[in-house]
Amino acid sequence: MKTTVRMKFAKTGRAKYISHLDLMRCFQRCIRRSELPIAYSEGFHPHMQLILAAALSLGFESQAEIIELQLKEALSFEEVKSRMQAILPEGIEILSCYAPQHKMGQMGFAEYRVTLPCADSAALHEQWEEFLSQPQILVEKKTKRGLREIDLKAQTECLEVTEGDGALMLLLRLPAGNAVNVNPSLLVDTFGKMEGVSFGFPAYRRLKLLTEEKSEFF
Repeated sequence: MKTTVRMKFAKTGRAKYISHLDLMRCFQRCIRRSELPIAYSEGFHPHMQLILAAALSLGFESQAEIIELQLKEALSFEEVKSRMQAILPEGIEILSCYAPQHKMGQMGFAEYRVTLPCADSAALHEQWEEFLSQPQILVEKKTKRGLREIDLKAQTECLEVTEGDGALMLLLRLPAGNAVNVNPSLLVDTFGKMEGVSFGFPAYRRLKLLTEEKSEFF
């Protein structure tokens, strides 16, 4: 009897340069090496039954990635976790292993910490506030159906702004569902262009995945 196992994992350090497709291949190889009783689809071209949720942009770190496996037989969550962690490459850490509580379609938002290196964080903070005070922030976003105009102001929740030594840190909540998905890099790039400001290479870290009701996704 098939068992569904969901794992939450972190992707940090050099692992942030592993693309979404290569990450899927990495997990497939590690599952084979771990000898987990993974289930396969039926048909002429059987494939592993696993889902890697909410693709993360190349160069982003995360402490909230999700992968879901279908196993042909039940194993303890601790055994699944230990088998996988023993084989996964540096920078990928299994944080927890559990039975799914939410359907994948219930995912609606993600929280990110964005670090903007700068010479004057107080001045950059003031420019950020001016940027977000606009009634609308209209941009064209590429979608599967072509270019679409969206209002970034309506889609952005800025939960916290922290002035640091040589950097401004933003805590953002953005849509991450099937209907609407906003990448924080689009918001940051638009900020730089509209306000005419310059800052160092931004660092992005995904902190949480949330449901449509904004509770933590499990």
